Amino acid sequence: MKKLSLGFITLLAGALFLASCIQDNFNLDLLSDEMETEPVLNLPLLFGGFNMDDLVEVIDEGDYALEDEDGERYYLVYPDTIYWLDETVDYDTELDQDVITFIQMTVSSVNELAIRMALQIFFEDENHVVIGSLFDNGGVLLEPAQIDSDGQLIEASEDENSSSFDTDKINILNDIAYLRVRAGMHAAKGEEDFVKIYASYALNYEIALTANAKINTGDLN
Repeated sequence: MKKLSLGFITLLAGALFLASCIQDNFNLDLLSDEMETEPVLNLPLLFGGFNMDDLVEVIDEGDYALEDEDGERYYLVYPDTIYWLDETVDYDTELDQDVITFIQMTVSSVNELAIRMALQIFFEDENHVVIGSLFDNGGVLLEPAQIDSDGQLIEASEDENSSSFDTDKINILNDIAYLRVRAGMHAAKGEEDFVKIYASYALNYEIALTANAKINTGDLN
């Protein structure tokens, strides 16, 4: 009899525990219908770059490259002369503007050229009409690389520049069809009449997007 009572009590306790679990799960389901979450999206958009061959195509169609004793090509660039380079790429990232709470674009760059850069990202619509830009005040400045007296790279200049989207930029987000990267190249002023820059050196950049969205988990069912 004592064993039977103990077994009954154990069974009753187990049943109550199971019922409690079912109730807890039911309440969690109801809670999940009303729960809001803010996931963060990190998306690389573009990898690109400009080198001296790109610059020479802008200056003149002729080939002004010279060669050193090892056969490496280089150019002599006048200081205090500005050249502009453009690269346009498709932008096909669509985000739901109704749930977006924050957007930021970041441009990471590694400059191997002894040339100061002014970098800007323009937003274009499907007709290549400029509808906005990433940075205010004309763009951001990238410092030149450090080179020795023979033009050999000592240390590249690394920069990271970010810009958050205000309401106006978020409103045009899904109208953007192209990103146009524009770099103004300005050879650093030195003691020499020319700056020697090897053709193998380049400005490389990466553009990434970070977005926060507010989502109700019940809307995902």
